[in-house]
Amino acid sequence: MSEIHLNGEIRGDQGFKILVVGKCAEAAKAILSLRKNREVRADILHQQGDGSVPGFDERLNGVDALKEDLTPELIGRYDLILIKSPGTAFTRDIIRLAKEKDVWVSVVGEDAIAPKAQSIISGERYWRKVAKRCLFALAFVLTGHVISSYYPLHDLLSAGKSLGESLNLDAAFGWMLLAGFLAQIVDGALGMGYGVISTTMLLSTGLNPAAISGSIHTAEMFSSGASGFSHYRFGNINKKLFKTLLLPGVLGAVGGALLLSYLGEEYGNWLRPVLSLYTLLLGTRILINAFKKKNESRKVKHAGWLAGAGGFLDSFGGGGWGPLVTSTLIAKGKTPRYIIGTVSLTEFFVTLGSALTFFVILGTSHIETIAGLIIGGLIAAPIAARLTGKLNTKSMFIGVGVLVIATSLRTIIKTISNLL
Repeated sequence: MSEIHLNGEIRGDQGFKILVVGKCAEAAKAILSLRKNREVRADILHQQGDGSVPGFDERLNGVDALKEDLTPELIGRYDLILIKSPGTAFTRDIIRLAKEKDVWVSVVGEDAIAPKAQSIISGERYWRKVAKRCLFALAFVLTGHVISSYYPLHDLLSAGKSLGESLNLDAAFGWMLLAGFLAQIVDGALGMGYGVISTTMLLSTGLNPAAISGSIHTAEMFSSGASGFSHYRFGNINKKLFKTLLLPGVLGAVGGALLLSYLGEEYGNWLRPVLSLYTLLLGTRILINAFKKKNESRKVKHAGWLAGAGGFLDSFGGGGWGPLVTSTLIAKGKTPRYIIGTVSLTEFFVTLGSALTFFVILGTSHIETIAGLIIGGLIAAPIAARLTGKLNTKSMFIGVGVLVIATSLRTIIKTISNLL
């Protein structure tokens, strides 16, 4: 949670999150006053709670119309709440919950936000951050000049080349680096895709399925950890959902890794097309929902069982955590940013359980492949987390839907070709 100081400065590692309560006219005024500070994030909550805010412009980057019920956990995510009519029963409930969670509340005036709130979210801190970055850039240039005076650039390049040769790094390492980067960009921004992209690359190397899954989960343990931490910093986590998914997901991943290690791919070939048919239907539903003006939010039931199945299929079938868990939760009409962030954080613990199981049974091999995937994923993780916040809801639905459909069709076509 961010801290608000007397001079209006905002301090914290997750940015400043504001909940705007009311209809579009008042909400638009509040949102427009926030755009000076790029670290400010805003969500809109209407009394209906289904994400249907009359006249809401979905093109506003970093602003979501929430599809969630009013709960203490929801209110506790925010640093400031802006309301228009404090006398209604709905806003009285919000004010009561805000007091319980120690969250600031401000009433939106006829023409502008209350002066107290306006001073808090002013753009002063943004320009202060720009100045700090300029000073950092200047210090970086001066440091580089001093280093180059003693160690010329061509000497540094020669040393790097010698290090690569000593580690036996070839072109394959570069491809794994690229695969890790692209896989994490997709997975961190859309909540799925890491296993699919990485597996496609590794299948061409001729590795056995257990070695492929072990290598991917070892690398994904690092990249998903960086991705989950980045999502936490940007405030994309639903703590209640995280607790629900955590333990079943880990247990499912351990079970899938054990089964794959001892039984190989005999049953995995049958599970993949079944999962692909299911996710193909989910992807179609998500695409349809992207073009609906209203998307009713429904309560998620049996999320623990869903996480257990996703963890099992992810380890045993080489993928499935993102397509199964993320797709199902988003298809329920929930806000994609919080679903993707929470599932990405949970994925770290799921891959940790899977990687440790493979390590105990199979040991460690293919270090160059794992290193390439890890480094590429670590570079992409913070970029992907920030991209999640910038995409509007409709774009995220379209991106997730297209990815799930393409992934499912690829697996189905591959299965049919193997049977012919």
